[in-house]
Amino acid sequence: MKHLHLRSVLLIAVAIPTCTPVATAAYLGQEPPPEAGRVERTSDQPGSDAWISREVKARLMGARDVPGSEIHVETRGGMVSLSGQVGSQAEADRMVTAARAVDGVISVDDSGLIIGEPSN
Repeated sequence: MKHLHLRSVLLIAVAIPTCTPVATAAYLGQEPPPEAGRVERTSDQPGSDAWISREVKARLMGARDVPGSEIHVETRGGMVSLSGQVGSQAEADRMVTAARAVDGVISVDDSGLIIGEPSN
């Protein structure tokens, strides 16, 4: 009987430490740690997608002869997509150049830009 009780105690002593961190993290509502090699980026950090989108939009708004307020900017993994109406190919090219100049931009997709004046 003592051997059975001792085995039960040893089994519980071995099992509890392996379960406790998972239960504690779940109880506290914490997310699991990020995967190795993965960099967590918040929107305030240079190079994050939100930061890149804001910087591209700011450059488009500040550029002459570029209708930045009418252009939608979306960034995923450093890849910027521009969409909206532009008056000419030259405007579209200036937008792409301005977007590429932002730190952290890997590529710029301008396939969403519609060239030409909007029809009424």
